[in-house]
Formats: sequence, structure tokens, C-alpha cells
Amino acid sequence: MQLDPRAIHIRTDGSCYRDKRMISGCAAIVEYPDHLQRDREQIVDFGCSESSINRMELLAVIRSLQWVRQSRPWQGVSRVQIISDSKYVIENIPRAAEWRKNGWRKRHGEPVENTDLWKEFLAARAHVGMTVHFEWTPGKKSPVLKEIDKAAKQAASRGGPDRDYGYSRGVISRSKVKGAASRFPATGQSAVIRPYRKNVMRRAAGENKVRFDLYSEQSQNYTESYYAFAPPSIASELHRQHLYRVRFSADPNYPQIEEIIESVPDLR
Repeated sequence: MQLDPRAIHIRTDGSCYRDKRMISGCAAIVEYPDHLQRDREQIVDFGCSESSINRMELLAVIRSLQWVRQSRPWQGVSRVQIISDSKYVIENIPRAAEWRKNGWRKRHGEPVENTDLWKEFLAARAHVGMTVHFEWTPGKKSPVLKEIDKAAKQAASRGGPDRDYGYSRGVISRSKVKGAASRFPATGQSAVIRPYRKNVMRRAAGENKVRFDLYSEQSQNYTESYYAFAPPSIASELHRQHLYRVRFSADPNYPQIEEIIESVPDLR
């Protein structure tokens, strides 16, 4: 990553405390080029009682774009560089416009999460009024990165007074397997699952994203944590901490639970 010494630099960060009922926050700090002779300042300070890390990372970028629109122009400054340590944000920025064209679904039909914020991002970028480039950097590698990390955590630790109106926590219990859920490698197979979280995907006709632990009947143990999608009629029958034998679709890029075959007793 190369920073333009004559550009405005905005560093953003988000924070979420999963062990404290998802209290969350985000922050942004602006650094001005030397010729403007201005000290860096915090321009975003958002704290709410419940959200997610990806939403906070994206919201920090959106609020920064809105600040640029309100604060420009600056003498001798032709562009802004927004720097984030979120790969979720930086890697998906080039995809957002295509998602919108595709009805907020990904290439293989999988619904997009956080569509409300991606719509807000596209609108903010379209109206920012000057050139903005987005850069990724590892977090906490310099004094200013440590400063923005601290600011985001302080905003999150307040647990308010702001509110993320677009966040839907869904129904949650804990996974039996360590690590984040990955996309289920669906090939039309049946498997035994234990659902632990369901989220309704916005703008997707009530379709649910179901996170579940995969259960091995042979070892009588939980082996991996995955996610797949299900229509409301199926998702409503998948209760947390119960075991079900289900049949999946044959598309590993857009895994779907197509049928509940039977309930299965936990033999452990």
C-alpha cells in the first residue's frame, strides 16, 4: 500500500464484543497532508448495543464518505484514501455494484448479507464529489492504527447511544465447534445437523441463513461448523440444539437445505 502525501488519509476500524451480547462500534480518524497544517482528528464515533464486526467496519467507511462530501474541498487535495484493515470491506467494494445489478445476489445466487449498508455505501460513494481510493492494511502496525483500534473499541464498549437499525441478530445459541462457520460443500447429500443460529436475509423473500454443526453418527460427535440457506417453511422447523437429518442441494456455491428428512436422537 502506498499513501499519497498530498491526499487526505482516513483510517477506519470497527469493533464487536461477541461475549458481551454483540455491543459494537466503529471509528474513523483523518490525517491531513502537511501543506494544510491541520492536526489529525476523529471524524466517526459510533457505538451501539448490538451489531456485527462486518457491519461496523462497513459503516465506518460509509460515515467517512459522508464526512468527505460535507467537508470538501481542500486546497491542493485531489483525492482521499480510505484505509481499512477489513478484508470483508475492501474485497467486496468492487463487487457491490454487480450485486446490485443481480438483485443483491452473488454470482451463483447466494443472497448478499448487509444489503442495507451496501446500498448506503454505493449511494455515498456516488455522491462524494471527489476521487476516493480504498486501501487495505494490517491493523495495529503503527501508532495511528493503534489509535483508531482503541477508538473503535471505546465506541463499542459504550454499547450506545447509537443504534444499528439494519442489524438483525436472529436466534442464537452456541456452536459446539470452534471457529467460524464456512459454506457447506453441498453435493445433493443428506447429513445430520444441529442448527445453532438463523438469520433472515433481507430482500430475499424471507430466506434464512442457517448456521449449524455437522454431526457424525459414527463417532457421535460434532465435526465442523457450516452454513447453508433455507426457505422460511424449512427454517421454521429447524429448532436450535436439535438434530435433524436433512437433504442438501447439489450446488456447493449456493448450498440450500431442501428437505428435513427426520429428527435424530443425540446418542452421546
